[in-house]
Amino acid sequence: MHGDEPARLDVDTLRRVLEQQRQRAAQRDEDLFLIRVDVPASLRARGIPPHARPRLRQPCRVGDDRMAARLLSRGGLALLPLEIGRVHDVEGHVATIPSGPMARLTYPRAAEPRPAALPPAERTVGQLVAESIRIYGERFVRCLAIGVPPAALALVTAHVSRNVTLLLAPTLYGAALSASYVAACVLVLERRPATRRLVLAWAAGWLAFAPVPFLVLAFVLPGLAWLAAVGLVVPVLVVEETSARRAFARAWQLARAGYVHVLGSLATLAIVVFLTQSVLAFILRGAGGTAVSTAFVLANVVISPLLFVGAALLYVDQSARVE
Repeated sequence: MHGDEPARLDVDTLRRVLEQQRQRAAQRDEDLFLIRVDVPASLRARGIPPHARPRLRQPCRVGDDRMAARLLSRGGLALLPLEIGRVHDVEGHVATIPSGPMARLTYPRAAEPRPAALPPAERTVGQLVAESIRIYGERFVRCLAIGVPPAALALVTAHVSRNVTLLLAPTLYGAALSASYVAACVLVLERRPATRRLVLAWAAGWLAFAPVPFLVLAFVLPGLAWLAAVGLVVPVLVVEETSARRAFARAWQLARAGYVHVLGSLATLAIVVFLTQSVLAFILRGAGGTAVSTAFVLANVVISPLLFVGAALLYVDQSARVE
């Protein structure tokens, strides 16, 4: 039989595989057509498929059998996709291993009060960071002004050479960071001293921040250790009526009351600010399509105040430990 000829009396009624022009199928004749034969799938890999029975069982429920062929083979059936079949009800089993009821997780309700915070003398590093975030959130708009000087420094650093940066580090950088620290102390400690005291605190903070950029070049930890030792001089001058010389001695006294707490708090705040600021900058860069320098400036304005707020809050903790 030839594929281009009509099928008349030459059709084999027994549905055997036909040969074209007395040629075998192995000769790859393009007009040889074979009909698809459905067979049941095997239950598992390398298994023998079950024999398809001539008719279905007599079960309980009727439904459209639209299951996978692998599931059909478990019942010993070979069904067409739209053939209607029935399945038997399966009786459920009880738990074989006795066990008590599991306790469900409980979460505090929104109306429930938060647990009382520890007093400043017993406050941990994590609670200090949490308290700093709380104060920052309550005074968000006023805290944004604290982040303007660090953001300006980040913008300047991106457009000057390394030699110019080393020259500006103890001068412009120290003065700008000291101004942000004084503003944070006034905001957190809720003190408004005279302008003369604010200028004295700013000058003392400038002196404390001056060697930090050079200590950070060696490693970050020496810079944090130096700030933990003398950095509290700014809140001391904002709160207490004392001279600049005695203020440095008072700052060292406060630091010795819990130096590990001060150092750990500053390190934790620095890590949190750095990571959060980096993530926010990349989000602004990717989602907003802003420039890299603009993204980092905006991230500095929003995130950097948290570092100064936490440093000002350290004065409260250390004063309580000394007393």
